[in-house]
Amino acid sequence: MLRLSWVEEALGRSTGGTTGEKVTTLPRAVRELIHPGFVLQVGSGLGYPMALLYEIIRQFWGRNPGFTFIIYGGSCTNLVPFIAGGLVKKVLASYLGDSYPFPAPNPLIQKSFAEGKVEFEEWSMLTLTQRLAAGAMGLPFFPTRSLAGSSLADNLADFTLTEDPFTGEPVGLVKALNPDLSLVHGWLADPEGNTVLNMPLVGNAYGPLAARKGAIVTVEKVVSAAELSRYREHVRIPAEAVRAVVEVPFGAHPSGHHHFPHCGEERGYAEDRPFIMAARRASRSAEDYQAWLDEWVLSCPDHHSYLVKLGAERLFALKGKLSIDDWPLYFLEDDGGDAASAATAAEQMIAMAGREIERVTRQQGYDTILAGVGASHLASWLAYYSLREQDRQVALMAEIGLYGYIPLPGDSFVFALRNFPTGQLYTDVLHILGCSVSGNNREHCLGVLGAAQVDCRGNINSSQVPAASLYLVGSGGGNDVASGANEVIVVTEQAPHRFVGEVPFITSPGERVTAVISQLGLFRKDPVDGILKLAAYLERPGMTEAQAVREIKEQCGWELQFWPNLEILALPTVEELSRMRYLDPERYFTR
Repeated sequence: MLRLSWVEEALGRSTGGTTGEKVTTLPRAVRELIHPGFVLQVGSGLGYPMALLYEIIRQFWGRNPGFTFIIYGGSCTNLVPFIAGGLVKKVLASYLGDSYPFPAPNPLIQKSFAEGKVEFEEWSMLTLTQRLAAGAMGLPFFPTRSLAGSSLADNLADFTLTEDPFTGEPVGLVKALNPDLSLVHGWLADPEGNTVLNMPLVGNAYGPLAARKGAIVTVEKVVSAAELSRYREHVRIPAEAVRAVVEVPFGAHPSGHHHFPHCGEERGYAEDRPFIMAARRASRSAEDYQAWLDEWVLSCPDHHSYLVKLGAERLFALKGKLSIDDWPLYFLEDDGGDAASAATAAEQMIAMAGREIERVTRQQGYDTILAGVGASHLASWLAYYSLREQDRQVALMAEIGLYGYIPLPGDSFVFALRNFPTGQLYTDVLHILGCSVSGNNREHCLGVLGAAQVDCRGNINSSQVPAASLYLVGSGGGNDVASGANEVIVVTEQAPHRFVGEVPFITSPGERVTAVISQLGLFRKDPVDGILKLAAYLERPGMTEAQAVREIKEQCGWELQFWPNLEILALPTVEELSRMRYLDPERYFTR
């Protein structure tokens, strides 16, 4: 048999070991590649490069490096340390607050916003991705359906609304984004830097490919080129975009990194909820947070000592929590009496919203649902199971790149890692928000969103109250869903400061909002004048219609108007309550 030595030598790339010029340590990678004033894009695939971030903090603490961060979500564990240490001067993000296991503003982010010490630039999740995609492709800009009609657009110099030269219709453009360096945590890499990202892909490889100086990649394991070739269909970042490779087990902790497909005995790890909750509690004061930082970051000389401090038993337990069979299916204690009468106001709202989502999905023939975090996603989960029992299959989507997943009991977080293996399709933000929600098939998509504030036209504010210099949490993918989905349902608690005549800041325009559900009733938008009007109220024992309407009017910040025939909505059934409490056993959203 003819053998050509020059071909054999080329194929020999697949026989090397796990050493290479790019393989290095965390301290060396940071010391040699990260410099003051850098624009750092943080995170591309699933899981933030936490070990890398904490090493940057150790090396630059007290040095005022003036970093700019580009990050999808800034929270108590990944962004606040940099704010607390005065290490960052500007942040481009789509969400600024704590999201896991339930969403809430972060007090230290709010304090920094109010004092103006850090410049915060809020984008939507899709437009941030589109900017990086344009940068990766060498394009000056990327067209988008998002942002138009929102207050976000008013504050962004790198967004413009122009005229489509082919149709004359208005079109939004976002400017390309080219960071100095991308910081990524992946699953596997070879010594040259070819990197496997975990699924779903979130921001994919757009950040590393857009970065002027490439990427520092940390991975759970560095393997030979021969080993990596077994997973070549999952390689997303090519070696040419990588400056350094570092093997860092548990490199995403305290966020999780779920099981990677086809990796045999290799197991991922779940989010460390107690660790994250401790950081959230510490964020209530600068002093407490500094103590937390001293304990978990600054006093640990390196990542190995950090893992030792966590302990083998804790780390092993995190691996076990991702098993699809590990369902903490504890239920409530017996409340006694009629379970429906024991429903909380939040459960009443979620049940009503679930029924409306189910009704609209059947009536309009929607194939996909994308829900925001909170009562909105729990209501969608409730509707999903009810529709299945009627032989109506609908695909739940998560904006990070998960399509067709099944929400399992035990963890109510909208991006719960244990749900990922149930997905029909793994993709990224650009695919889910750009194609499935606002793309060619957008007429098949129903959006379900929460709101800190909503007005009589369905405009949503989840960003800020300018008059009070108060920051909330931001858009996330909310603006993209409101701008792109065929129809939007809003689920939010009703109170005068939430149901307002006009929101002070429009995060998500209300043009596509058709209904708002609160704990008191259902408002539907009148297509004639575009005003949300009371269409139904919740039945409550001993309360007349006049009393119910009076309460709704008192809790509504706009002049209440009515549909001709008010409907009465039944209290949650025992089955609805049971399902909600299985899906949210910690009662984060139902209490």
